Amino acid sequence: MRLISTCTDCKNEISMRTWATTRVDLKMKHGDNIELHCKSCNKTDKYSIDNLKAKESKIAILIGLLILIIGTPITLILLWDYIWQSGLYSAFGLILIIGIPGSIYMIINKNDQNRVRIFNRS
Repeated sequence: MRLISTCTDCKNEISMRTWATTRVDLKMKHGDNIELHCKSCNKTDKYSIDNLKAKESKIAILIGLLILIIGTPITLILLWDYIWQSGLYSAFGLILIIGIPGSIYMIINKNDQNRVRIFNRS
């Protein structure tokens, strides 16, 4: 998850990455204030944890998309012969094969959205 705040001097966005799921977890690890460095004005300052907001991680979405894009052809290749042997149920099998990587992508995306929502509420 990515946490953002605005620089006190130049008003640009400052971000940091963390595995903490709530503000309480973040306070336990870093205390009440976190020292952040602004890349545009090169100033390091302490920011309150209460002023940080969470954003969805692009890395999690990218991993989910890679699973969807790479996982679908791989599962089709591995199970191709088995699907066409069943005859009547081949269409159902194709839907399931495409649905497995799609559901993994949706689960990753939904979990990331929940983490952001929980952090911003706490």
